[in-house]
Amino acid sequence: MVLITGATGLVGSHLLYRFRESATTTIALYREKESIDKTRQVFESYDPSHSKLVDDFIWKKADILDLPALEGAFKGVRHVYHCAATLSASSFHVMKRINITGTENVINVALAHGVEKFCHVSSIAALGEPVGDRATTEEDFFNLDGINTDYAISKYGAEMEAWRATQEGMDVVIVNPGVILGEGNWNEGSGQLFEKSFKGNRFYTSGSSGFVDVRDVVKVMHQLMNADITNERFILVSENLSYKKLLSAIAVSFGKKTPSIRLGKVVLYFVSVISYIGYILGLNKKFKISVIHSLISKTNYDNSKILQFLEEDFTPLDRSIDRISSYYKAKRLP
Repeated sequence: MVLITGATGLVGSHLLYRFRESATTTIALYREKESIDKTRQVFESYDPSHSKLVDDFIWKKADILDLPALEGAFKGVRHVYHCAATLSASSFHVMKRINITGTENVINVALAHGVEKFCHVSSIAALGEPVGDRATTEEDFFNLDGINTDYAISKYGAEMEAWRATQEGMDVVIVNPGVILGEGNWNEGSGQLFEKSFKGNRFYTSGSSGFVDVRDVVKVMHQLMNADITNERFILVSENLSYKKLLSAIAVSFGKKTPSIRLGKVVLYFVSVISYIGYILGLNKKFKISVIHSLISKTNYDNSKILQFLEEDFTPLDRSIDRISSYYKAKRLP
Protein backbone atom coordinates (compact mmCIF):
# COMPACT_ATOMS: atom_id res chain seq x y z
CA MET A 1 0.00 0.00 0.00
CA VAL A 2 1.21 3.49 -0.93
CA LEU A 3 0.46 6.76 0.86
CA ILE A 4 0.92 10.26 -0.57
CA THR A 5 0.89 13.35 1.63
CA GLY A 6 -0.01 16.64 -0.03
CA ALA A 7 -1.99 14.82 -2.72
CA THR A 8 -3.79 18.02 -3.75
CA GLY A 9 -0.59 20.01 -4.27
CA LEU A 10 1.42 20.39 -7.48
CA VAL A 11 3.78 17.45 -6.94
CA GLY A 12 1.31 15.27 -5.05
CA SER A 13 -1.46 15.52 -7.63
CA HIS A 14 0.83 14.73 -10.56
CA LEU A 15 2.35 11.86 -8.59
CA LEU A 16 -1.11 10.49 -7.84
CA TYR A 17 -1.85 10.45 -11.56
CA ARG A 18 1.07 8.07 -12.08
CA PHE A 19 -0.71 5.56 -9.86
CA ARG A 20 -3.97 5.68 -11.84
CA GLU A 21 -3.41 2.23 -13.37
CA SER A 22 -1.42 0.73 -10.51
CA ALA A 23 -2.60 -2.45 -8.83
CA THR A 24 -1.22 -1.03 -5.58
CA THR A 25 -3.78 0.49 -3.24
CA THR A 26 -3.02 4.21 -2.97
CA ILE A 27 -4.05 6.46 -0.10
CA ALA A 28 -4.18 10.20 -0.82
CA LEU A 29 -4.15 12.63 2.09
CA TYR A 30 -5.93 15.98 1.99
CA ARG A 31 -6.78 18.79 4.42
CA GLU A 32 -9.84 20.39 2.81
CA LYS A 33 -12.28 18.44 0.65
CA GLU A 34 -12.61 21.37 -1.78
CA SER A 35 -8.91 21.06 -2.62
CA ILE A 36 -9.50 17.67 -4.25
CA ASP A 37 -10.92 19.63 -7.18
CA LYS A 38 -7.36 20.91 -7.79
CA THR A 39 -6.22 17.32 -8.24
CA ARG A 40 -9.15 16.69 -10.57
CA GLN A 41 -8.03 19.61 -12.73
CA VAL A 42 -4.49 18.21 -12.88
CA PHE A 43 -5.85 14.86 -14.08
CA GLU A 44 -7.80 16.74 -16.77
CA SER A 45 -4.54 18.32 -17.97
CA TYR A 46 -3.42 14.86 -19.08
CA ASP A 47 -6.77 13.82 -20.55
CA PRO A 48 -10.13 15.59 -20.09
CA SER A 49 -11.82 12.23 -19.55
CA HIS A 50 -9.51 11.32 -16.67
CA SER A 51 -10.95 13.67 -14.05
CA LYS A 52 -13.20 10.89 -12.78
CA LEU A 53 -10.15 8.72 -12.01
CA VAL A 54 -9.57 10.87 -8.93
CA ASP A 55 -12.41 8.97 -7.28
CA ASP A 56 -10.60 5.64 -7.68
CA PHE A 57 -8.17 6.45 -4.86
CA ILE A 58 -8.69 6.19 -1.11
CA TRP A 59 -8.93 9.77 0.12
CA LYS A 60 -8.31 10.38 3.81
CA LYS A 61 -8.55 13.70 5.60
CA ALA A 62 -5.37 14.14 7.63
CA ASP A 63 -3.45 17.32 8.34
CA ILE A 64 0.23 16.51 8.85
CA LEU A 65 0.05 18.48 12.09
CA ASP A 66 -2.75 16.19 13.32
CA LEU A 67 -1.05 13.09 14.76
CA PRO A 68 -4.23 11.09 15.54
CA ALA A 69 -5.47 11.56 11.96
CA LEU A 70 -2.09 10.47 10.58
CA GLU A 71 -2.08 7.39 12.81
CA GLY A 72 -5.37 6.28 11.34
CA ALA A 73 -4.18 6.78 7.76
CA PHE A 74 -0.93 4.79 7.93
CA LYS A 75 -2.22 1.31 8.75
CA GLY A 76 -0.81 -1.22 6.27
CA VAL A 77 1.25 1.37 4.35
CA ARG A 78 4.58 0.17 2.90
CA HIS A 79 5.73 3.15 0.82
CA VAL A 80 5.28 6.85 1.64
CA TYR A 81 5.73 9.83 -0.68
CA HIS A 82 5.92 12.96 1.45
CA CYS A 83 4.92 15.84 -0.81
CA ALA A 84 3.09 18.06 1.70
CA ALA A 85 4.74 21.43 2.36
CA THR A 86 4.10 25.13 2.07
CA LEU A 87 5.96 27.65 -0.08
CA SER A 88 4.56 30.63 1.76
CA ALA A 89 2.89 31.20 5.09
CA SER A 90 1.67 34.03 7.29
CA SER A 91 4.83 33.81 9.39
CA PHE A 92 8.11 31.94 9.72
CA HIS A 93 6.66 30.18 12.76
CA VAL A 94 3.76 28.80 10.72
CA MET A 95 6.10 27.73 7.90
CA LYS A 96 8.37 25.89 10.35
CA ARG A 97 5.40 24.11 11.90
CA ILE A 98 4.12 22.89 8.55
CA ASN A 99 7.42 22.03 6.89
CA ILE A 100 9.50 20.85 9.85
CA THR A 101 7.07 19.71 12.54
CA GLY A 102 4.75 18.29 9.89
CA THR A 103 7.58 16.24 8.40
CA GLU A 104 8.64 15.12 11.87
CA ASN A 105 5.10 13.87 12.48
CA VAL A 106 4.94 11.99 9.18
CA ILE A 107 8.35 10.42 9.81
CA ASN A 108 7.45 9.34 13.34
CA VAL A 109 4.17 7.76 12.28
CA ALA A 110 5.89 6.03 9.34
CA LEU A 111 8.52 4.60 11.70
CA ALA A 112 5.87 3.46 14.16
CA HIS A 113 3.96 1.64 11.42
CA GLY A 114 7.01 -0.07 9.92
CA VAL A 115 6.99 1.75 6.58
CA GLU A 116 9.59 0.11 4.34
CA LYS A 117 10.61 3.06 2.16
CA PHE A 118 10.06 6.80 2.31
CA CYS A 119 10.46 9.42 -0.44
CA HIS A 120 10.94 12.94 0.88
CA VAL A 121 10.42 15.92 -1.41
CA SER A 122 13.02 18.47 -0.36
CA SER A 123 14.28 21.37 -2.49
CA ILE A 124 17.41 22.88 -3.99
CA ALA A 125 16.79 25.56 -1.35
CA ALA A 126 17.97 23.03 1.26
CA LEU A 127 21.38 22.72 -0.40
CA GLY A 128 24.45 24.77 0.41
CA GLU A 129 26.27 27.24 -1.79
CA PRO A 130 29.42 25.88 -3.46
CA VAL A 131 32.86 27.38 -3.05
CA GLY A 132 33.97 29.17 -6.20
CA ASP A 133 32.18 29.15 -9.55
CA ARG A 134 31.27 25.48 -9.80
CA ALA A 135 27.69 24.20 -9.86
CA THR A 136 25.96 23.10 -6.67
CA THR A 137 25.95 19.34 -6.02
CA GLU A 138 24.39 17.01 -3.47
CA GLU A 139 27.61 17.30 -1.47
CA ASP A 140 27.11 21.00 -0.74
CA PHE A 141 25.61 21.24 2.71
CA PHE A 142 23.34 23.94 4.04
CA ASN A 143 24.94 26.82 5.96
CA LEU A 144 22.67 28.08 8.72
CA ASP A 145 24.88 31.16 9.06
CA GLY A 146 24.34 32.14 5.43
CA ILE A 147 21.72 34.45 3.91
CA ASN A 148 18.79 32.05 3.84
CA THR A 149 15.10 32.52 3.12
CA ASP A 150 12.53 31.29 5.62
CA TYR A 151 11.53 28.65 3.10
CA ALA A 152 15.11 27.40 2.73
CA ILE A 153 15.56 27.10 6.50
CA SER A 154 12.29 25.22 6.85
CA LYS A 155 13.09 22.82 4.01
CA TYR A 156 16.54 22.18 5.46
CA GLY A 157 14.95 21.38 8.81
CA ALA A 158 12.47 19.06 7.13
CA GLU A 159 15.26 17.27 5.27
CA MET A 160 17.09 16.74 8.55
CA GLU A 161 14.02 14.85 9.79
CA ALA A 162 14.25 12.59 6.74
CA TRP A 163 17.93 11.92 7.43
CA ARG A 164 17.03 11.13 11.03
CA ALA A 165 14.70 8.42 9.76
CA THR A 166 17.64 6.73 8.01
CA GLN A 167 19.42 6.54 11.37
CA GLU A 168 16.35 4.88 12.85
CA GLY A 169 16.32 2.14 10.25
CA MET A 170 13.97 3.32 7.51
CA ASP A 171 15.02 3.32 3.86
CA VAL A 172 14.76 6.87 2.52
CA VAL A 173 15.31 8.63 -0.79
CA ILE A 174 15.36 12.42 -0.96
CA VAL A 175 14.78 14.53 -4.05
CA ASN A 176 15.89 18.15 -4.27
CA PRO A 177 13.94 19.60 -7.19
CA GLY A 178 14.63 22.99 -8.67
CA VAL A 179 11.78 25.40 -9.29
CA ILE A 180 9.01 23.03 -10.37
CA LEU A 181 6.99 23.98 -13.44
CA GLY A 182 3.72 22.25 -14.19
CA GLU A 183 -0.02 22.36 -14.67
CA GLY A 184 -1.66 23.29 -11.40
CA ASN A 185 -3.01 26.31 -9.59
CA TRP A 186 -2.47 29.52 -11.56
CA ASN A 187 -2.28 31.53 -8.33
CA GLU A 188 0.21 29.42 -6.37
CA GLY A 189 3.93 28.67 -6.56
CA SER A 190 5.46 28.63 -10.03
CA GLY A 191 1.98 28.99 -11.51
CA GLN A 192 2.29 32.67 -10.69
CA LEU A 193 5.18 32.95 -13.17
CA PHE A 194 2.73 31.99 -15.91
CA GLU A 195 -0.04 34.19 -14.50
CA LYS A 196 2.19 37.28 -14.36
CA SER A 197 3.59 36.62 -17.83
CA PHE A 198 0.09 36.18 -19.26
CA LYS A 199 -0.85 39.56 -17.80
CA GLY A 200 2.14 41.23 -19.46
CA ASN A 201 4.89 41.24 -16.84
CA ARG A 202 7.68 43.63 -17.86
CA PHE A 203 10.12 43.03 -15.00
CA TYR A 204 12.92 40.57 -14.29
CA THR A 205 15.80 40.19 -11.86
CA SER A 206 19.42 39.36 -12.61
CA GLY A 207 19.51 35.98 -10.87
CA SER A 208 19.33 32.44 -12.18
CA SER A 209 18.29 29.06 -10.83
CA GLY A 210 17.50 25.47 -11.74
CA PHE A 211 14.12 24.49 -13.17
CA VAL A 212 12.37 21.18 -13.76
CA ASP A 213 9.11 19.80 -15.14
CA VAL A 214 6.76 18.39 -12.49
CA ARG A 215 6.16 15.33 -14.68
CA ASP A 216 9.87 14.56 -14.56
CA VAL A 217 9.93 15.03 -10.78
CA VAL A 218 7.18 12.49 -10.11
CA LYS A 219 8.61 10.07 -12.66
CA VAL A 220 11.99 10.11 -10.92
CA MET A 221 10.38 9.76 -7.50
CA HIS A 222 8.52 6.67 -8.66
CA GLN A 223 11.67 5.18 -10.21
CA LEU A 224 13.74 5.78 -7.07
CA MET A 225 11.14 4.18 -4.83
CA ASN A 226 11.14 1.06 -6.99
CA ALA A 227 14.93 0.87 -7.35
CA ASP A 228 17.55 -0.59 -5.06
CA ILE A 229 18.62 2.90 -3.98
CA THR A 230 18.40 4.09 -0.40
CA ASN A 231 19.64 6.88 1.85
CA GLU A 232 20.67 9.15 -1.00
CA ARG A 233 19.56 12.57 -2.18
CA PHE A 234 19.30 13.73 -5.77
CA ILE A 235 19.17 17.14 -7.42
CA LEU A 236 16.34 17.22 -9.96
CA VAL A 237 17.03 20.02 -12.42
CA SER A 238 16.42 19.94 -16.14
CA GLU A 239 18.15 23.21 -17.00
CA ASN A 240 19.78 26.18 -15.30
CA LEU A 241 18.29 29.41 -16.63
CA SER A 242 18.39 33.10 -15.84
CA TYR A 243 15.08 34.47 -14.61
CA LYS A 244 15.01 36.73 -17.66
CA LYS A 245 15.37 33.81 -20.06
CA LEU A 246 12.69 31.79 -18.27
CA LEU A 247 10.21 34.68 -18.10
CA SER A 248 10.91 35.56 -21.72
CA ALA A 249 10.20 31.98 -22.82
CA ILE A 250 6.92 31.98 -20.91
CA ALA A 251 5.94 35.36 -22.36
CA VAL A 252 6.65 34.19 -25.91
CA SER A 253 4.57 31.06 -25.35
CA PHE A 254 1.62 33.33 -24.52
CA GLY A 255 2.31 35.68 -27.42
CA LYS A 256 3.22 38.49 -25.01
CA LYS A 257 6.10 40.96 -24.92
CA THR A 258 9.20 39.72 -23.14
CA PRO A 259 10.25 41.43 -19.89
CA SER A 260 12.58 44.36 -20.51
CA ILE A 261 12.95 46.18 -17.18
CA ARG A 262 15.61 44.81 -14.87
CA LEU A 263 15.04 45.22 -11.16
CA GLY A 264 18.55 45.81 -9.85
CA LYS A 265 19.88 45.40 -6.35
CA VAL A 266 19.34 49.06 -5.41
CA VAL A 267 15.68 48.98 -6.45
CA LEU A 268 15.09 45.70 -4.64
CA TYR A 269 16.69 46.98 -1.44
CA PHE A 270 14.52 50.10 -1.65
CA VAL A 271 11.44 47.89 -1.99
CA SER A 272 12.67 45.92 1.02
CA VAL A 273 12.91 49.05 3.17
CA ILE A 274 9.43 50.23 2.15
CA SER A 275 8.09 46.73 2.75
CA TYR A 276 9.64 46.61 6.22
CA ILE A 277 8.07 49.94 7.17
CA GLY A 278 4.73 48.64 5.94
CA TYR A 279 5.21 45.46 7.94
CA ILE A 280 5.87 47.45 11.13
CA LEU A 281 2.67 49.39 10.48
CA GLY A 282 0.80 46.13 9.91
CA LEU A 283 0.13 46.86 6.24
CA ASN A 284 1.75 43.85 4.58
CA LYS A 285 4.30 41.05 4.87
CA LYS A 286 8.01 41.81 4.99
CA PHE A 287 10.07 41.57 1.80
CA LYS A 288 13.22 40.20 3.37
CA ILE A 289 16.85 40.75 2.40
CA SER A 290 17.21 36.97 2.00
CA VAL A 291 14.58 37.04 -0.75
CA ILE A 292 16.52 39.75 -2.57
CA HIS A 293 19.65 37.61 -2.30
CA SER A 294 17.85 34.68 -3.92
CA LEU A 295 16.46 36.87 -6.72
CA ILE A 296 19.86 38.23 -7.73
CA SER A 297 22.01 35.15 -7.05
CA LYS A 298 23.29 33.32 -10.11
CA THR A 299 23.18 29.69 -9.03
CA ASN A 300 23.68 26.60 -11.18
CA TYR A 301 22.91 23.03 -10.18
CA ASP A 302 24.65 19.82 -11.24
CA ASN A 303 22.18 17.05 -12.13
CA SER A 304 24.78 14.45 -13.13
CA LYS A 305 24.12 12.18 -10.13
CA ILE A 306 20.50 11.45 -11.02
CA LEU A 307 21.29 11.17 -14.73
CA GLN A 308 23.15 7.94 -13.94
CA PHE A 309 19.86 6.35 -12.88
CA LEU A 310 17.32 7.90 -15.24
CA GLU A 311 15.66 5.71 -17.84
CA GLU A 312 15.32 8.80 -20.06
CA ASP A 313 16.57 12.38 -19.97
CA PHE A 314 14.74 15.36 -18.50
CA THR A 315 12.14 17.11 -20.63
CA PRO A 316 13.59 20.22 -22.34
CA LEU A 317 12.12 23.27 -20.64
CA ASP A 318 10.92 24.89 -23.87
CA ARG A 319 8.66 21.87 -24.41
CA SER A 320 7.48 22.00 -20.81
CA ILE A 321 6.69 25.71 -21.02
CA ASP A 322 4.76 25.33 -24.28
CA ARG A 323 2.69 22.48 -22.82
CA ILE A 324 1.92 24.31 -19.57
CA SER A 325 1.07 27.56 -21.35
CA SER A 326 -1.29 25.69 -23.67
CA TYR A 327 -3.03 24.26 -20.62
CA TYR A 328 -3.52 27.68 -19.06
CA LYS A 329 -4.70 29.18 -22.34
CA ALA A 330 -7.21 26.36 -22.76
CA LYS A 331 -8.50 27.06 -19.27
CA ARG A 332 -9.05 30.67 -20.36
CA LEU A 333 -7.77 31.93 -17.07
CA PRO A 334 -7.98 35.74 -16.67
